[in-house]
Amino acid sequence: MTSRASLIEMTAAARAAIADPTRIAIVGGRAEPRFELFHAASSLCSQKVRTVLHEKAFSYRSNDMLILSTMASDGLVPAEHYSPAYIRLRLVAARELNPEFISGYSGRTSVETEGFDPCVVPLLVDHEAGRVIADSKRICVYLDGLSREPIQLIPEAPDARAEVMRQVDIVDRIPNGALLYGFHPDADLRPEALKASMQTVYDYKVMVLQRLVADNAGEPELVAAYRAKIVKESGGKKVCRDPEFQRAARRKTGQLLNDLERDLAAGSFACTNGHAFSLADVFWGVNLVRLNYLGLASMWDALPRVTRYFDVLARRPSLCKEAIQASLDSLPHSRYMDAMANCT
Repeated sequence: MTSRASLIEMTAAARAAIADPTRIAIVGGRAEPRFELFHAASSLCSQKVRTVLHEKAFSYRSNDMLILSTMASDGLVPAEHYSPAYIRLRLVAARELNPEFISGYSGRTSVETEGFDPCVVPLLVDHEAGRVIADSKRICVYLDGLSREPIQLIPEAPDARAEVMRQVDIVDRIPNGALLYGFHPDADLRPEALKASMQTVYDYKVMVLQRLVADNAGEPELVAAYRAKIVKESGGKKVCRDPEFQRAARRKTGQLLNDLERDLAAGSFACTNGHAFSLADVFWGVNLVRLNYLGLASMWDALPRVTRYFDVLARRPSLCKEAIQASLDSLPHSRYMDAMANCT
């Protein structure tokens, strides 16, 4: 059990890994907020958590981390979320989750199906409860359970709750990593600047992680965490240009969108079907924005209910700020986002 004093110290150390203090800010006005979020503006999973924080009107300290290692004139600059101090904090959450470390690459991020990645964002610290919580789905469920006001995102009625969480699980298992990092052989519509950065992304990741293994040889937990991440990123490099792997990722995404059209027709959930705005809407909204950014909105051209759903979700203030605007501000320009720039 980590003491409050120790947690405060560990959190401060993780925060110190952020090179630019302007990327540390209080959101919501409270001088000493209960929550502290380690995240990245461009991170899909971080966008889900920030959208929930926005909907719940929770104040929090925002620690916006740089999550891509880069090459500078004086050498390789590690991603901030690889820092030993941050990984130590994530390992506190891992002890509570008690999962196996990730052991391969699938393009998905669900802890439940893929295992625990010790070197990713987001991560939530609840200073009042003395807890550290990892995994975007788990963080969102946790936050919603703390208060019913001003909105309750997970219904209490058993059937409605089950359907919302079923949809959340579906979104949580979309191969978003493969779609963002992979070079599709047929119609790769990602921004050119993004594709250029992805040419070397896995090489830089593995180089940094190997250096961190050597630098932290005296801490077996850190070494195990970095080695697990090396396995994952090495696997990503192997399939990022694999035509069949990339086609399979798009086929899977297309199948899930067709399933979404069916579920919207059934009316079992969704704010467009008269249901209250829910966590399912948050997860689908963030994901549909990302697919649009990648030039994949054509996947729902023949799905009228998904098209309407996307249009409605894109006007939700929380999704506009935390998914659309955050993507516009933090990712290379995508012409597919131009029509969404004035969503407020």
